Amino acid sequence: MGLFCQHNVAHAAARQRLGAIGGSLLAWLRFGVRRQAERDAAMTCRETRVSESAVVAALCRRTPRRAPWLVTLGVLLLAFLASSASAGSPFRWRWSNPAPHGGNVFDMTYGLGLTVQVCERGQIYTSEDLLLWHPRSSGTTNALRATTFFNNRLLITGENGTVLWADSLEDFQLLNLGTADWLEGVAASSTLAVAVGDNGAAYSSSTGTNWTRETTGFTDWLRGVAAGNNLFVAVGEGGRIATRAANGNWSVETSGTMRHLNRVAFIGSQFWAVGDAGTVLVGSTSGKTWTPHTGFTTTNALNAVAGTNDYLVIVGDREVRLQDGSGGWTDEIRSNTNSPAPNWTFYSASWQGSLHFIAGRSGMMLEGIKTNASSPTLWTQRQTPIRNWLWDVLRLPEFYVAAGDRGTVMTSADGVNWELELVPDATTNSVLLGVGGTTNGLVAAGSGGRILFSPAIATNVVSTNVIAGVTNYATNTSSTLAIDWLAATTPNTNDLQAVAVRNGQWVVGGASGTVLTSGDGTNWAAQSSGSTAFLSGAAVLNNLFVLTGDRGTILTSGDGTNWFPQASGTTNWVYRVRAVNDRLVAVGENGVILTSTNGTNWTSPTSGTTRLLNAVDYLGDSYYAVGVQGTVLQSGNLTTWTNLGTLTAKSLYGVAGTSNQIVTVGIEGVALRSLLTAAVEPVSFTRIARSSGQNLLLLSGLVDRRVTLERSTTLTNWVEGVTLELIDRSGTLLLLEAADTNDTPREFFRGRMVP
Repeated sequence: MGLFCQHNVAHAAARQRLGAIGGSLLAWLRFGVRRQAERDAAMTCRETRVSESAVVAALCRRTPRRAPWLVTLGVLLLAFLASSASAGSPFRWRWSNPAPHGGNVFDMTYGLGLTVQVCERGQIYTSEDLLLWHPRSSGTTNALRATTFFNNRLLITGENGTVLWADSLEDFQLLNLGTADWLEGVAASSTLAVAVGDNGAAYSSSTGTNWTRETTGFTDWLRGVAAGNNLFVAVGEGGRIATRAANGNWSVETSGTMRHLNRVAFIGSQFWAVGDAGTVLVGSTSGKTWTPHTGFTTTNALNAVAGTNDYLVIVGDREVRLQDGSGGWTDEIRSNTNSPAPNWTFYSASWQGSLHFIAGRSGMMLEGIKTNASSPTLWTQRQTPIRNWLWDVLRLPEFYVAAGDRGTVMTSADGVNWELELVPDATTNSVLLGVGGTTNGLVAAGSGGRILFSPAIATNVVSTNVIAGVTNYATNTSSTLAIDWLAATTPNTNDLQAVAVRNGQWVVGGASGTVLTSGDGTNWAAQSSGSTAFLSGAAVLNNLFVLTGDRGTILTSGDGTNWFPQASGTTNWVYRVRAVNDRLVAVGENGVILTSTNGTNWTSPTSGTTRLLNAVDYLGDSYYAVGVQGTVLQSGNLTTWTNLGTLTAKSLYGVAGTSNQIVTVGIEGVALRSLLTAAVEPVSFTRIARSSGQNLLLLSGLVDRRVTLERSTTLTNWVEGVTLELIDRSGTLLLLEAADTNDTPREFFRGRMVP
């Protein structure tokens, strides 16, 4: 199928098979969701021409020099120059993990010393050095599918006829072409830009600001377009290839294949087209003659091609193929080199003059570099974030704890910077599905009856510091909580997920009605629950233990030993339950939400969604529920729920936070954050200087805070400047600007905090 998936039905397909699988949560998720590259999360898919089985079997896809049109301020540390455009959500979501971002990079372009990436949910990221990436405000939540430079103007196209253009990264202009056709490809010559998409759509523009629909003579859906040799070549479904001559006429060419073609590029003096089932075609300079390229064989979808005549790269669904010189093609993922490419799905590729740069699902980025002419290409990541699935997250007074695949335990003090904690070696093949506890101890539970316990033990930590040749020692008291993890002994190997604790008494629930209890977190005993349900949620309200699970199961216990079923009023899976704000709130399958003040009587407000909800919490003055396909719901009263949306369509499985921050985690290491209210913490000027015609300002503060810069020469009349956001993980921002030569030698600056 390739990268243009059509329906998010993986969860539905998996759920229908639940009975045959036998009720195991892990089996359900692994069959329908896990390790399938998150069909429902690659994008908001919208076609209707593919069977459910096809969707389950295939992945969705839908040396820098400063550009003259960039903002006049040079931001050396990662800073965001905010524009007035809004992407629609009341929150400013930011990626904490993966870093630098986790968007699916559907396309990217390189020019004017700048690399631009476009992703789902209106995300745009730019970089001048491939290390620091700036999020840009697009003003839309539509999926962005293609981008190119049109001389000094940046063009972006996407979902429902979306067209963006920008002469400055501070200000993207959103156009309305009056069409629901997705524009999947865009290319430009020096005088003309062409965008193509659904139903044979083709639009042209001599400016990038005004577009005219052209007649192509066919209705095949187009997926890519390239400019070269005074013509444009478009490719698409069913092997469609069409050329646009200089006079604006479109002609259908013979491709020799019925495979869907995903992208096309003009490289050297010929066109290259790549598509599904390993299809590679080479076109003549005129775009009229196409021949199959047989340099390598694969059945995987190919999504992009880039490079030079003698140094080409083709990327796709778990594919990175390289042709270096006149030799054959090498499989860069399965090669025996010292630095192969990871086994991942890549959507886009660009040649940057001295290196290949490829990107794909969940923000994966690789640089392909040769150390000399005869060396193999080395594939490297500037950042190597954790990409294991995260199934749960908990907030303690001083830090967050998240748990997930491969024994992953991560902690963060601020929700921004996350650290991977060490776990016992035997745990690294386990899936940790739930985590719970207090400042007295933590328990993580998972597959195969695995339980980890982290005690809160005060310990002395000795540090050294050498000053003027003299070694100084300092002893500080620290806690082992969330740092030291011990493997506990459990009486069975059933999968475990639900975790709750009351006054030192632990309760863990899992598959086949499993209930385990412990007084110390390390020695566990099995209890009879009287249920065969998968118990996936646990909470404590007013000394009452509550467990929830599939088939609408709710169990309560006053002592953790004797359990009593309660009527939930639903047969949906009640996936998680939390005791928040003096009540129990549970969420689950088909958007079900249940509330209770005593664990016995439950009411079910309407959530407004049929998506699986995986977690719930009360933060600030609102309730938040998260679920599959990037769902985030908010309610102030548990009755009316609003779908907020996020940066991603990837499934979210945990939510936690503080009175002013929400953090949600999910598949492929996703960790998103947002402030809940306007920031009140000030941003400080650490240094202000002027030299060589430049102003230098070093600002510091808490991450995600925004400040509008104002200046004055008199301290009475202030001029408003740019709005800046601290998004570098260090909480610093270095700002350089050209000083006005007519300015007086003395100038004052102040910062005004903004929402």
